[in-house]
Amino acid sequence: MPTLNEVRQSNATLSTSRPELIAVFVGGTSGIGEATAKQLAQSVKQPTIHVVGRSAASGSRVLEELRAANPDGKFHFIQADLSLLRNVDTACEQIKEKEKSIDLLFLSTGHLAMSKNETEEGLDNNHVLRYYGRMRFIHNLLPLLENSSGAPRVVSVLAAGQEGHVDEHNLDLRQSWSFRKAATYAATLNSLALEHLAATHPTVGFAHVFPGIVRTPLMKSTFGNWAGAVMSVLSRPVSMTPEESGQRNLFIATSAAYPAAKPRDASAYVGTPLAEGLRAAVASTGQVGAGSYILNYDGKNVTKEKLMAEYRERGFAGKVWEHTLETFRRVLQKE
Repeated sequence: MPTLNEVRQSNATLSTSRPELIAVFVGGTSGIGEATAKQLAQSVKQPTIHVVGRSAASGSRVLEELRAANPDGKFHFIQADLSLLRNVDTACEQIKEKEKSIDLLFLSTGHLAMSKNETEEGLDNNHVLRYYGRMRFIHNLLPLLENSSGAPRVVSVLAAGQEGHVDEHNLDLRQSWSFRKAATYAATLNSLALEHLAATHPTVGFAHVFPGIVRTPLMKSTFGNWAGAVMSVLSRPVSMTPEESGQRNLFIATSAAYPAAKPRDASAYVGTPLAEGLRAAVASTGQVGAGSYILNYDGKNVTKEKLMAEYRERGFAGKVWEHTLETFRRVLQKE
């Protein structure tokens, strides 16, 4: 587990080890996504960053701040309501028009929904933001990730380590919904899907990350200004700044500590070099450097080994991915 100083030292080497890097931040107009995009812009000499989000005003502000942080970078904003899968497809097409490859796909959409809110596509709004929409971005952009000449990586920031038991007949939460169930299902499906993808696309690395407690606008937007402000004050002793969160996430997104299962060749770049004493992390499968990682905010492995082993014995990760593809087909009426 790297110290914050080791994280910062590793990120500082990006200017020489990866002077150019193409990244897509889904949910990058606020909070953790925005903070991580800014850290990347400050660390890479000539970054290309695509920020995808709902608010045009927030998107414009973030682009201005990214350009101020690094005048040599290329920064783009794509406005989209990502609770609809068809809008995810449109956003991906816009990215494909500009890029032939990407190095990083960073996913951080979602909020704390207190009730079920079904979209016109027939899915729960937040379940799309926390699971289906993220997986649709991965599904659409995997060819570009596999074209990367660097160390392509997908980072999904949600609830790593909070997995639980799920009903395979209720994966879309259409039969039964509760606040707790929605949280558990989103966490579990993210971890299982990423483990499946790491096995079927071994040249790409995948990480599901628990964000920790970060001083972002999330509490106010969920609980209201007064209650959110109180909770923010009470959590301050155990929370971290957005800057620290961004630094830690950038390390997870670029360090050789979290390599793909099978890089293109033995000499392939697998990430920023590890400092003395640091090693490749244990993957969700229990194997070192196996491509799918379930991590705490500080990069520590938090895999529930017994639970994941039980799912693995049942071939459940593959079933989850097939359900995901079937949901795409049903909702979008294609593929």
